[in-house]
Amino acid sequence: MHICSNIFMKSICALMVFHIICFVSCSKSDDSIILLGQSDKPGALVSYQKTGRLTVENIIKNGSNVGDISPYANHNVILYRVVYNTNHLGQLIEVSGLVMIPENVQNHLEIVQHHHGTIIPGDNDEVPSAYTGGYTDSNAESSFIGAVMASNGYVVSLPDYVGYGATRHLEHPYTVHHELAGVSIDMLRATKKLMNELSLDFSGNVFLTGWSEGGGAALATHKYLQLVDVDEFTIKGSSLLAGPYDYYTFFKQIIANGTLKNENLSIYSWATYSINLYSQELKRSRNDIWAYTVSNQLEALDVPSDRPIDIFQTDFINGIVNETDTKFTMALKANSLLNGWKPAGHLFLHSGTEDRIVPHYNSTNAHKHFSQLNGSSTLYEYQGGDHYTPLYKYVTTTINDFNAL
Repeated sequence: MHICSNIFMKSICALMVFHIICFVSCSKSDDSIILLGQSDKPGALVSYQKTGRLTVENIIKNGSNVGDISPYANHNVILYRVVYNTNHLGQLIEVSGLVMIPENVQNHLEIVQHHHGTIIPGDNDEVPSAYTGGYTDSNAESSFIGAVMASNGYVVSLPDYVGYGATRHLEHPYTVHHELAGVSIDMLRATKKLMNELSLDFSGNVFLTGWSEGGGAALATHKYLQLVDVDEFTIKGSSLLAGPYDYYTFFKQIIANGTLKNENLSIYSWATYSINLYSQELKRSRNDIWAYTVSNQLEALDVPSDRPIDIFQTDFINGIVNETDTKFTMALKANSLLNGWKPAGHLFLHSGTEDRIVPHYNSTNAHKHFSQLNGSSTLYEYQGGDHYTPLYKYVTTTINDFNAL
């Protein structure tokens, strides 16, 4: 729910190639791939490769496309593409990601794991592991969010997720939070292993960030780390921008407004497809959900109308709105991130009040809910801001908040 959020925007995104800013001083590496021993454990590091280096000057110049980040750029950054193990649909598979490591910082390093937003299948140049330097609007999460945080002194871990990079042949579990959390936690383990291979001292402290789909992925990672993998990492805080945390309310509102045109309906249809596919209790016949033929995620994205009533079956819409479709309703509620826990560490929620992709109430509802549980939650509201305009303030405020912790 993020950059290039409609499949028909892909042609527009392609034009962004003409706006690429690439700096000669951003050197690329032909370092060979380092293969490690085979392991059948999730989170095991399979291989790593140095793929690039960003100087402080590179990072400041790249960042100037969004705003002045010179006060935060203190270190050159080395880029590593990693391949690691994770569980997916009951099988151990190899997935990829990117790790950014600041130079001349070796002791008591802390990890920031950033979770990227929506990437339309096929746009693999946008995934973190493909990033080797420079700046485009489509790689801003790596070139701006990741690079600036790494230059400030954090090791930054950026999972591709299943469906991208090394697993581009698989379908992506779009907005399915337990799946996104699993691959992200294993990426943390692989990042820790890489730091050990490079003789870097890890403090054990982890911070989580994410934008859009990635905001939900980050909060889900926080939840599962806290409730399941209790002793592996210390979660200091999570700072999230415009994620779908109140998933059931969000989904039901889209369906209930069935006659209203929705320019983002393609990605909401994709989310429906993924929830149906990756929820153990569902796997509903697609003819019972859609009013047109959907046999894969690309067809789910390729909606023939921008009105929900035209693409979803009437019985499906009524079942969600009236909660008579108990199994699908339960799956949507299970994918929500508000109930059944209270985040440890500090939670920072960022959102534009005029966000039309992931509505603002996702953040306000989460803040209200966790505050009522006496959780440590801070809400940053950007008046008049949409899904994209808070980016600069989000990054700089997040660094300040994390540094203070």
